[in-house]
Amino acid sequence: MMPSISTIESDPGCSSSASELPFKNKNKEILRPLNTISLRSLAQLLTFRSLVSPSTKSYNQNLLSYEDAPATTCGASLSSSSAIFIINNEDLLIQILLFLPPKSLVRFQCVSKQWLSLISSPCFRRLHSRKNPATSSTAAEAGLFLYRRIYENSELNSITLRNDGSNAMGMIVSRFFNFLNVDGEIFSFHSCNGLIFIDFYWNYEIRRYYVYNPTTNQFRLIPQPDIDRKSQKIKGVNIVFDPLKSDEYRLVCILDKRIYEEVEIGKYHFLVFSSETGAWKECVDIKIDGRDYYHFKNGVYWNANLYWKNENRSLLCYDFKHHCVRKMEMTETDESPRPIQRNLIIFYFGESGGNLHLIELLEPQTSFLYIRELELDSGVERYNSRWLLKYRVDIGLLTARYPLIVNERFSTYENQFVFGIPCFVVDKKQNKAKLMISLRGKIIFYEINSETIEEVVEIEPANLQFLGYYMSFYSWNEAFCHFETLACV
Repeated sequence: MMPSISTIESDPGCSSSASELPFKNKNKEILRPLNTISLRSLAQLLTFRSLVSPSTKSYNQNLLSYEDAPATTCGASLSSSSAIFIINNEDLLIQILLFLPPKSLVRFQCVSKQWLSLISSPCFRRLHSRKNPATSSTAAEAGLFLYRRIYENSELNSITLRNDGSNAMGMIVSRFFNFLNVDGEIFSFHSCNGLIFIDFYWNYEIRRYYVYNPTTNQFRLIPQPDIDRKSQKIKGVNIVFDPLKSDEYRLVCILDKRIYEEVEIGKYHFLVFSSETGAWKECVDIKIDGRDYYHFKNGVYWNANLYWKNENRSLLCYDFKHHCVRKMEMTETDESPRPIQRNLIIFYFGESGGNLHLIELLEPQTSFLYIRELELDSGVERYNSRWLLKYRVDIGLLTARYPLIVNERFSTYENQFVFGIPCFVVDKKQNKAKLMISLRGKIIFYEINSETIEEVVEIEPANLQFLGYYMSFYSWNEAFCHFETLACV
């Protein structure tokens, strides 16, 4: 008998608040904080200092003499009157609350029914999202979601990047599984500026699409596109949300075309779902070289467009302004050679610090990671571009400290390195760039300029059985930055 789930069976056109049920996560906890005191995490770099230090506060309190007591009482009375005036003036209260971060506002919903009604209203949340847009260029990441799917086994976990003493990301993952509420499998996971898209195999019976806001714990059930399953197959669905431009979020669905259940190589069809209309709209078809395989499940939103890459550094771009898809012409430069005789392995493709980056390694006979940044030429419709070399990282420095990076069985062949790069963080204010590297047994941050290593967490392997063999997997290759936002879903 299928369990009754009132939150999931709500009206698909409306957003819902996820139920707070006991956390039932079948996946074993794989991330645990390090016990080594000498190691520093990235969260320790992101410290918050109070506006008034304890010593200053004590000093100011000592300045109040006994004779000042009546004046203090009078001041408290005036302060109480001001507070009552603000509470009774909703317009003024809104202007004050708009300056608070989303996490605080979620807690302040418990102050009173008035505050709950005000903060949870769609109008206030839209105002707050516009005034405090959650993007990599305007806000700091609260943490990272780590997702992987190996041999039809999906896992989701998180890492906190803030040193505020709370396990906020862990609680978010708990709520995430609570709102799903039943057993199943995450087929696809994608996020953009605080909103998450989930393709979930609900109870191993029904495929369901959700858009979820982990900050507000609200979700929306999205209708699946009406397609002919015999002639079309979904290759990927990506979410796009840009609070700097609109309150609307969109889902881009990519289909390949089939003739008599045989794939028509290189021919793709695109559908777009709008949160405002609540419907899918057919957009464009595109024909590309059949040899170019694009990773449509891992699109990256940057510069008002959505980008996909293939294994040759080429890019496919969905232009939302002109509602078209085009293959970008990549101009080779002396700084970015691609020798044909070498095997090009791409470890990372994503946005950080307001730029689009790609991290690659050329095998064999090299121990350098090449970190490149996309530069758009002033050509026709901005579709001419090139990859500029920004950093070259010597892996030898890491292998000296972590020998397990190298797979000794393949030390003279391709795929000799055993690690993943789920995230690349650029801090332009401090002129720092960090690689998140997933190794056997732990995840580290490597600061490129200073060549320092910060161990973040220890990890346990995912033990899976495949074709009768038991195998252990450590590497995480996909990470999604989480930004706090009150955006409506």
